[in-house]
Amino acid sequence: MAAPSTFADIVRAHDWPCYIATQFAPEGKRADLLALYAFDAEVDRITRIASDPLPGEIRLQWWREVLHGERADEGTSHPLAVAILKVIHDHRLPLDAFDRYLEAQTFALYHDAFPDTVSLEAWCGETASAIVQMAALVLDRDAAKGAVEAAGHGGVALGIAGILQRLPQTRAREQCYLPRDLLAACGLTREGFVAGEDHAAMDRACKAMAELGLGHVQKFRTHADSLPKALKPAFLACAVAPAVLTRCAARPADAYRSNVKVSRLREFSAIVWAAVR
Repeated sequence: MAAPSTFADIVRAHDWPCYIATQFAPEGKRADLLALYAFDAEVDRITRIASDPLPGEIRLQWWREVLHGERADEGTSHPLAVAILKVIHDHRLPLDAFDRYLEAQTFALYHDAFPDTVSLEAWCGETASAIVQMAALVLDRDAAKGAVEAAGHGGVALGIAGILQRLPQTRAREQCYLPRDLLAACGLTREGFVAGEDHAAMDRACKAMAELGLGHVQKFRTHADSLPKALKPAFLACAVAPAVLTRCAARPADAYRSNVKVSRLREFSAIVWAAVR
């Protein structure tokens, strides 16, 4: 089995805020959190590198079967599979949540747009929010039962921020994560957004998307203050979403013209501030 430092390297490269957040977790929980985040990074890698949906679907199905113990021989030779199975067993994580997570990630293999904002929020809930909630379960299973709302809103804010940060890449693949109802309200279609011909309408759409995310940030904050101290490391990465969303709301063209990045110093400061508040 790979050493935990291997998973730390993966998480540090893929999701630096989550890596920093794990440093605030109890030492005995860090390896399990890193395995969970490394699993999320691997699924994200599958959806990004797949040049055709079929190979991606096959790989996601492989992970479903591994998690359900249907590929025991292969799973025991795969360090990440061994680690995530141990995390699921040790913390009694719900397999159906992993099933929904993998099913939702299949969307990223195709060029369909979400039909409406509710569908987008549901997708973020099954992906980003699910990872936040799983991390909370790893930290304190009993306390995590009262943190579902915080995980839901925090994860949706993270998911929308991530979509806006990757717009140049997804548009290059002719993908559109902005829901059709939001696009229509801004005078756009999925095809028009991908083509990028109407910059004024694209500005409106990106601003509306950012404001949707900021709405979830506000709802998250109403729940975050009452989170038990033991759960805080699971939610610290949510502290970086407001910076991305605020910038996209103020300068929406940045989202589709270049990758919106927040400096690591600012991310670190946001996480530390959230940790000590």
